[in-house]
Amino acid sequence: MHETKKKNAFKRETTVTLIVLMVLPVLNWLVFWLYVNVSSLALAFQHPRTGEFDLVNFKLLYNSITMKGGEIGIALRNTGLFFAVHLLITLPLSLFIAFFLYKRVYGYGLYRIVFYLPAVIPSLVMVTAFKNFIDPDGPLGAVMKWFGNPLPPEGLLARTSSSVWVIVVYTIWTGFTTDVLLFTGGMARIPTEIIEAAKLDGCGPAREVVSIVLPLIWPTISTQIVLLFTNIFSAGGPVLFLTNGKYETSTIAFWIFTQVYGNGQLGGTGSYNLVSCAGMSFTLISVPLILGIRKLMSKVDTVEY
Repeated sequence: MHETKKKNAFKRETTVTLIVLMVLPVLNWLVFWLYVNVSSLALAFQHPRTGEFDLVNFKLLYNSITMKGGEIGIALRNTGLFFAVHLLITLPLSLFIAFFLYKRVYGYGLYRIVFYLPAVIPSLVMVTAFKNFIDPDGPLGAVMKWFGNPLPPEGLLARTSSSVWVIVVYTIWTGFTTDVLLFTGGMARIPTEIIEAAKLDGCGPAREVVSIVLPLIWPTISTQIVLLFTNIFSAGGPVLFLTNGKYETSTIAFWIFTQVYGNGQLGGTGSYNLVSCAGMSFTLISVPLILGIRKLMSKVDTVEY
């Protein structure tokens, strides 16, 4: 009887402790996630001025996407460009770089520092250094002038025709860090016995990459691709620091920032209704896309080792 009472008392104390520990996280989730998201969904269907049920936000969103020179349409185009660059250029190049770091080519220690440097140096410092480098009076300007093709006096970031592409170059340069780190980590787990056996069979570097490395680190690659698609509408670069969204360089993420803080062109200052509508619409597009990509990635057989 005494043992039973002790067990029951212990269970009660454990239950009370768990409840006390869970109260704060649950309240945080209810207030800062559930309430915020439910309120956002409601705002999407409200008129910005009257607060009554209306689909005017969806009309504004559609018009700004489809009309020529629309603010959201330009932001969506740039977001798609940054996403495609990361998927088709940065990711494959990261694999290429990671393989050479994994093979410890001559000077690989220096290359590792160069590619990891953007993650160590603060973003503002990197952006400032980059802007000074591409300035007409900077190193790039001096080189271009020496070749007889000087940069425009206003600079590359102050021209609609070149500003987006300059930001793309910056995102490629600073976008290797995470991918290279993850891919080199995946390659480091490959058993050396497999590589040595392949070399004895006359396996060259290209065959090693295609037949050994890629299949063995496919879970890491597929995870990165899925995570990349989860941020498909958040893709972009340091637009705020480089151009402040001018010269048609805005992205969806930057457009939401400007709308919330009152610098947007549509919906007036702090147009939360339009932002909520855009967020819900893009979410409805991205969720099935992410699930489809995840299912597609899972169809590739993984190798256990």
